[in-house]
Amino acid sequence: MYLTKYGTQWGAIPQTAGRVFWVAPGDSYVVDGRSYSASNDNDGLSPENALRRADRGANLATEAGDVVVLLPGAHTVTASIALDTANVTFMGLPGGRGNYLKPRTTLACSAVDQTINVTAAGIEIAYIEFKSTTSQAAALIDVSANGDELYVHDCSFDLYTATAATTILGIDTIGAHTGMLVERCHFSCDGAFGASIDLTASLGATVDQCIFRQTAGTLAATITVGAATDQAIVKDCVFMVHGSGVVTANIDGTGATIASGILVSNCRFSDLNTVPVDNFDAGECELVECYEAGVGVTDGGVLIVVIT
Repeated sequence: MYLTKYGTQWGAIPQTAGRVFWVAPGDSYVVDGRSYSASNDNDGLSPENALRRADRGANLATEAGDVVVLLPGAHTVTASIALDTANVTFMGLPGGRGNYLKPRTTLACSAVDQTINVTAAGIEIAYIEFKSTTSQAAALIDVSANGDELYVHDCSFDLYTATAATTILGIDTIGAHTGMLVERCHFSCDGAFGASIDLTASLGATVDQCIFRQTAGTLAATITVGAATDQAIVKDCVFMVHGSGVVTANIDGTGATIASGILVSNCRFSDLNTVPVDNFDAGECELVECYEAGVGVTDGGVLIVVIT
């Protein structure tokens, strides 16, 4: 029954040879019009027998191919979730592909810590809105040196609920990992936070089809490229600045060290940013078919031909 209703036939839960652990957002929850009680004492192996906490689901996912599904609603954890088993999927339930601007499942950490710490290869994270909190003091997702081939897609990142601090980032590289893909994600920021994505030390990372919004306050950089960033690609992304928002550099190469370490392709930048691509030395950034927006019905934008 549940394989048919929630499984791969509807494109919601990926095909897997592993187990699927279900997590409810509250003590009581509803599935298929029936009420159930969630508990960390449940096995979590069916939607009507869900676990109560997302970290409990992550702790039980100890085999490659295991999937943790957070049922729709607001989930909160009191400490960082460790994704430390290779090839595990951690996801919300989208109902089809879902709306990555506002996923139905939210996840917040009430501690002074990152929300998720990725320390294993092949992790997939999808269909979750990561909510910063007033207690937040670290990134929403940290990626360690062991977090190779991380795949984050169809997620939204709240960089506005927390008190603005440069220590709070969206996705933060804290080690030299390879092959990260961030795809179809939405980052919304309203102050002097850290970067939405920090690519420092990453090898072969790709950021594709993402939307970055600065709605108020001043952000130093949206994407940072630091020491040893190499073979990175940022493509088909939109960098918006709204109202009183200010972004000093959307893609900032301060600390970049590798020749042709990043390719920025087919991106669109708001007219309200200070500099779209900045602080790269000669030859460190390749730029192709990127435009800065114009203002007025006759202005279709300007091709960016200079990296400062």
